[in-house]
Amino acid sequence: MKRFYGWRIVWALALATTVSYGVLYYGFGVLVRPMEAELGWSRAQTSSAYALGLLASGLMAIPVGHWVDHRGARGPLLLGSLLGSLMLLAWSQVRHLGAFYAVWVGMGLAMAMVLYEVAFAAVAVWFRRWRHQATFVITMVAGLASTLFVPLETFLVEHLGWRHALVALALIYGLTTLPLHALVRRRPEDLGQGPDGESGPTARPPEASVSARAAFRGAAFWWLA
Repeated sequence: MKRFYGWRIVWALALATTVSYGVLYYGFGVLVRPMEAELGWSRAQTSSAYALGLLASGLMAIPVGHWVDHRGARGPLLLGSLLGSLMLLAWSQVRHLGAFYAVWVGMGLAMAMVLYEVAFAAVAVWFRRWRHQATFVITMVAGLASTLFVPLETFLVEHLGWRHALVALALIYGLTTLPLHALVRRRPEDLGQGPDGESGPTARPPEASVSARAAFRGAAFWWLA
């Protein structure tokens, strides 16, 4: 089990997802107050941008899910890391409200590609028997995102100002998540392995695929929704 590549993916995604939530999701709450003070914007104006980003993230989840199902998660993860870094740099240069809204639409697109949903989809391909444990690791590690990054972001804002803090966060984000996401592979068979590291006569047959139409007809989908 120690040699199974799937666990390397789990820990890479656990760390990358922690940084993604810490910078892209929780950073807004730290950076918004000094930004409002400098630019004279109201909380309603700035929070609208954040809400717009979350809406964009939700809408983007549909094509991202289609991409992950058919081509694997590595592409969206890498693209999301790059886009998130660029949006942080763009945010550091914002002086007009319209530009701020555009940045947060882009931030929402990045979040749709790097947060829990894509990480869980990537891991689910590599695990069956240990799938719950694998997703648990990612969930528990990424749960520390606000605890780790809110103090860091507060420190950066206090010592660098909010604009330079965003530049620093863009560098931190890109330099950590891009190499971690590059470790993700589409499926264990590509490396000559099976789910959970099983091979030979112990390997399980492929799981049955369920179409979206069939899922919509199932009670489990609607209860979860």
